[in-house]
Amino acid sequence: MNEFDKAEQFASDTAGELPAESQNDIAEDINLNRRRLFGAIDKDSGAIQSEIDAAEQALAEQSLSPAQVIADFIRQSSLGGNIVAHSIFLAPPYSVSADDLAEIFAQINADEAYADITVNIGDNDSYYFSTESISVNYANMCVLVIEKNICKTIAEAVRFECKTYPRPYKVSMLTHSPYYFDQQQIDAAIIVIDSHPDYADIRKVEASNDEPYLFSERFMSYGKAYGLCEWLEVEQHQNP
Repeated sequence: MNEFDKAEQFASDTAGELPAESQNDIAEDINLNRRRLFGAIDKDSGAIQSEIDAAEQALAEQSLSPAQVIADFIRQSSLGGNIVAHSIFLAPPYSVSADDLAEIFAQINADEAYADITVNIGDNDSYYFSTESISVNYANMCVLVIEKNICKTIAEAVRFECKTYPRPYKVSMLTHSPYYFDQQQIDAAIIVIDSHPDYADIRKVEASNDEPYLFSERFMSYGKAYGLCEWLEVEQHQNP
């Protein structure tokens, strides 16, 4: 028996000892208190239910579409300096069918909200990244590294450097991000580059301190490349 029932029982037990008028007043008070109690309970229940309904609505609004999930994953990967292979979404934990995945990327391509999501077509796969975090050139280099085309990677890095800045490309940069090639890989690739017709424009040059550089004859002469690498390695330090 709860406290309300005990109080009601006590009132009922003692009411018989009082005059009829007082008994009627007690009965009326009991009924009034009962209405107040259960009215409050009903009100609280309604408020609780409203809060539950609001929470469920918020959760429903927060649920992400497949396009949002994939776009968010690509963006998060780009923030970490990584591109995302198309094949990743076909495997666990995503396990999206090829047809469904094609439809999802069609939605992404058609929606301005995903204008930063860009694709790079490699020889072995397609790769996605967000231009908000990764440049197109960096993504291009990542594709070449992932697909282990070291000679093409080096040649494209050199051509980009010579065309964009312009300056020759310091060979030791290939040991850093996003390449991380070891010296043996670099030396072997340069031997191939020296004799392959696809890379006939890529040439070597060294500063007077023997620091090796590469340059592309598409964008600069040997003399200009030598002058620039000499300045970078020696002269700028002599004339601060």
